[in-house]
Amino acid sequence: MDAPKNISLNSNASIKSMFNTTGMTTVLQSFHENESLYFLNTSTINTTASEQSFNIDEVTTLNSVESYLWTYVSPVLILVGVFGNCLSIAVLKKMRFWRRTPLFLLVVLAVTDITVLLDGLLRYWINYAFEIDIRTLSNASCKINLFVIYIAMQYSSWILVCMIIDRFLKTNFPFLYMRVATMKKTCLIILVLFIILAGIDLHFFWTNGIKDGECDDLNQKYHNFGEFVFVYIDIIILSALPFLIMLILNVFVYRALKRHHEFRSTSVVESRHSRRKRGNRRQFSKKLTRMLLFTSAYFLCSTVPISVYFIYDSYFQFKDDLNNAKKDVAWSVMYLFQYSNYSLNFVWYAACNKVFREKAKEIFGFKPKGFRYQNATRKHNQRSSSISHMTTSIDNSMNEGVSETYDEHSDYSEDIQTNASKYVDPNPNTHAASVSMDTYEHM
Repeated sequence: MDAPKNISLNSNASIKSMFNTTGMTTVLQSFHENESLYFLNTSTINTTASEQSFNIDEVTTLNSVESYLWTYVSPVLILVGVFGNCLSIAVLKKMRFWRRTPLFLLVVLAVTDITVLLDGLLRYWINYAFEIDIRTLSNASCKINLFVIYIAMQYSSWILVCMIIDRFLKTNFPFLYMRVATMKKTCLIILVLFIILAGIDLHFFWTNGIKDGECDDLNQKYHNFGEFVFVYIDIIILSALPFLIMLILNVFVYRALKRHHEFRSTSVVESRHSRRKRGNRRQFSKKLTRMLLFTSAYFLCSTVPISVYFIYDSYFQFKDDLNNAKKDVAWSVMYLFQYSNYSLNFVWYAACNKVFREKAKEIFGFKPKGFRYQNATRKHNQRSSSISHMTTSIDNSMNEGVSETYDEHSDYSEDIQTNASKYVDPNPNTHAASVSMDTYEHM
């Protein structure tokens, strides 16, 4: 009995030993598997954390770039634009802008550009530099700021169109221009234009207001109108239609100037003074045409990108911070580029007008370069005027003598009429063709 008992005990011991060995192996294998999973998960977590850290750093950098653009570029554009447009108004005042419609339109354009800079760009600079948004101060500030910035930008575009139309009429229809382009009619046109644009933008007073601490659309219906309807209206009024009109009329202006140059080159006899004036007008006309084309191109390049961006932003929204940060930087660059059009717009008009530059120098106390030449020319013109007066007196005396002897020598009457007809201009339109171009000398 004892022997089997001993055998049984040994068997139980061996089974326990085998069970313990198998269990330890399973435990060790499980431990190794868990350890591998742990290191794998740790590696994945570390990789994800490093990627997130890299994205956070990139987002921070992009946000800093956006802030620097608005904080440091904005005041430069504001100072240059406000100073330049105020200087433009002062110069145009010395040139008596109230007597000429193109100069009057330039004054209106300068005032409108100042409004855009102070209402729009100044708001962004204050927001990024001092973290104060003037739109969120009250319901009224939200509505008024939106209305003023939209109508000012659109009005500036259409004042440019009015200037192109003025030059188109001046070059192609000079006599119609003399009847139509009066100060009273010009004021009426720009007033009607302002009323039309105000009617288009008037919806901001009931579609927008303070919502959740932000100046935004008041409900979903107004939001859909602003995002998917008014954005197209704005791009048509602000950039597309004005540029199309300016481009077409610039072509007609260029063709009219070219015809004028060809006519001048085939003229019969010109004095040296007339040739010099013709050369000056030719150079001025070339610069004017180039300036108009450049202004139109710069206008298109500065206004279309931001308008297209607003359309893109209406349909595509990003949920991750990185893409939103990239989009904000792109928006900042395009918006500042658009504001540069209102800041530097007066430069393109001053660059081609020598009279404007000379008047600007006079404001700062500098005498123009041609001051001595102008005095000499004035004295020469006075002497020429006195000589012309003497010649006229002699001609009148001769005519009186001819009339006295006419009855006695009636046979010479036909010869006198024939010779007199030689001095009559056979083409009365010659003077009419030159009238329109002479007006370009002072814009």
